[in-house]
Amino acid sequence: MKYELLSPAGDYSCFLQAIYNGADAVYLAVDKFGARAYAKNFSLEDLEKALILAHELKKKIYVTVNTMLKENELNDCKSLIKTLYEMGVDGLILSDLSMINYVIKHCPNMEAHISTQAGLKDLLDVSFFKEYGANRCVIARETNIDEIKKIKENIDMPLEVFIHGALCVSYSGGCLFSSMLSLRSGNRGRCSQNCRREYSLYKDDNLLGKGYFLSMRDLNASNNLKELKNAFVDSFKIEGRMKDSEYVKMVTSEYRKKLDDNNYNPKYLDTIFHRNYTKGFLFNEDRGNIVDINKHTNEGALIGKIGKKNKDLTILKLDKELKVGDRIRINDELDYYFTIDKLYDLNNKEINKSSSSCLVNIYKDMKEDSLIYKMVDSSIDLTIPNSAKKEIIIKCYGSIDKPLKLVCRIDGIEFNGFSDTNFVEASNKPIDNEVLFNQLKKLGESSFILKKIENYLAPNLFMTIKSINEARRDLVNNINNYYQNKKNDFIEFEETNNILYNNEPLTISAYCTTKEQYDACVKCGIKDIYYGSNHIKYVNPEYTNESNLVLVSNYGGIYNYKNKCKRLVSDYSLNVGNSEAVYNLLNSGVDIVTLSYELSINNIRDLYNGYVKKYNNKPNIEIITYGNQLLMTTKYCMIKKFGECGKCDKHLYYLKDDKNKFLTYRENCITYIYNEKKLNLIDELKEILKYTNRIRLQFTAENSDEVIKVINNYKEKLSNLDSCKKYFNEYNETRGYYKREIL
Repeated sequence: MKYELLSPAGDYSCFLQAIYNGADAVYLAVDKFGARAYAKNFSLEDLEKALILAHELKKKIYVTVNTMLKENELNDCKSLIKTLYEMGVDGLILSDLSMINYVIKHCPNMEAHISTQAGLKDLLDVSFFKEYGANRCVIARETNIDEIKKIKENIDMPLEVFIHGALCVSYSGGCLFSSMLSLRSGNRGRCSQNCRREYSLYKDDNLLGKGYFLSMRDLNASNNLKELKNAFVDSFKIEGRMKDSEYVKMVTSEYRKKLDDNNYNPKYLDTIFHRNYTKGFLFNEDRGNIVDINKHTNEGALIGKIGKKNKDLTILKLDKELKVGDRIRINDELDYYFTIDKLYDLNNKEINKSSSSCLVNIYKDMKEDSLIYKMVDSSIDLTIPNSAKKEIIIKCYGSIDKPLKLVCRIDGIEFNGFSDTNFVEASNKPIDNEVLFNQLKKLGESSFILKKIENYLAPNLFMTIKSINEARRDLVNNINNYYQNKKNDFIEFEETNNILYNNEPLTISAYCTTKEQYDACVKCGIKDIYYGSNHIKYVNPEYTNESNLVLVSNYGGIYNYKNKCKRLVSDYSLNVGNSEAVYNLLNSGVDIVTLSYELSINNIRDLYNGYVKKYNNKPNIEIITYGNQLLMTTKYCMIKKFGECGKCDKHLYYLKDDKNKFLTYRENCITYIYNEKKLNLIDELKEILKYTNRIRLQFTAENSDEVIKVINNYKEKLSNLDSCKKYFNEYNETRGYYKREIL
């Protein structure tokens, strides 16, 4: 079985390293709608070059279009997808249901891959998208090998699994940490990486410690690939669209060797950018050991220790090679970084490299036996060797008053190229093999190299070098056009609406985490309550035979409950931000769609108006207006490292940075991190109710009295929307994203 190795490319140079060092496919993004907005990314011109080269080598390119979309971005995104399709892109990696539907319906010969941003964690999640028409599912990085085996044993759906690189501490698609703190949304590719910062961890207001509690180690599954092979994983994915060319080359080439059972040296993976490694939740890493609280950045490869001072120089006691140009980190009291500009042997003679004791000028005193790590290896050669290219033969034909005709046969297909002028009789030196070869060998960045020419020209002919080059360019253009695999069968049609508006009275729904809260809601007359068995959780969902009202937090819940209950509500965790995502959920069996937390009132207004205009009806939507906002859901447990396992339900644990406090709760060993300030849009209800007839109150840590007070306040406000009374408390409440546009 051929296993696809899928490598990242943040720019064209990374693409070249991936494609020539063993990748079967490359994933990348263009300037918009990719989940790494701060990578260099590709222009359409570079993408066209990459498509030609990849297809010449019988490899594929997948483009990420996996951000949550606002209403005003739909047309631009559709236009981009149509362009990518017609250019010949092999597949798109998607997360927003609006664009998943668009690709499946309009692009018959391009694969729709469901991104890890869509939160696919189990068999039912995958089953939803199998039925929907997707071609591949990218499995959440928290999913373990046993669940992956279960999926493959029960459904015919190609699976893509991350095997190497940086890990998010939050379940992908479920993180609001960045957007809440900086308005840079991770769900829109603009994560500010607040998880890599230092935090203080408290237990009942007592400091447990400081550290990088949310900074995950880097995944390294190189020692477990056999298990993934045995699970029949289809695509092995390397993370790293923000990484450089050296990283892409080293990681791609080493995993290619490992997958093909060739000469493989896992030590090479220590020489490129990485944090401390972990086998990940994929292979059941300890929940408390997957984060290195003392480090948040590149670890490097240990190569030796600091020795004694020798006059102005310092002895380095090496057991691995160090070269001029390498960058090192010395772990003294604080990390010290610098690039080696000169090395000396113990006789003070300048040298280029050493694998034993040597001397270097460090410019400051270092403690003896401090550890030395190589951060950047300057010897990585990024040259693409000619041996990696396919040899071709070009045949040359021509006679007086006829153009130069070039003929090349590749993969059994004949390609031609013609000059723009005709041959004339040579008055001096006729064209010979040397002239032809020197001009025709200039094939640019193609995957081909000219092996030889076969000259079938009539004798004594002359043509300008410019015209010979024109024939070569014509030949190359014809080859490129074939291998780019442009498509012209895009399907144009408009969706027709068959969704009825649920014209029910104004409804307050409530989400509860405790029986006390539930009882308080019942006492206050709240009828639509999500609690216990009728709330299908985002992680570790438990499915029951509930047949009335069900709130589902994942796509698997929709697959399980559609047509089985009277009212099926999709939760905010599906990141719905536009009218077409709403429509496609309603068309998939959902009765009411909860909008994303990350929408401003302007976004909500645009969504509502867009839906009415397109579908000639109102959307059945629910908007959360009260409660602690869930910023992150993580499988990692930050208190286990402190010996607190099993105590989580007896104490209050929280994180603090220099400005904010983040509450943490645990259930079934899943950690939920909430914003301390409660969302409260009670004073904005008059505007909000223009767009929905359902608002939701989320209760997390409130006691019965607090629940009753909140509900009564909302009822009072709803009885007189024009009242001047202000309920919002600016000291411990927030309006969230209501008037703040996320990036």
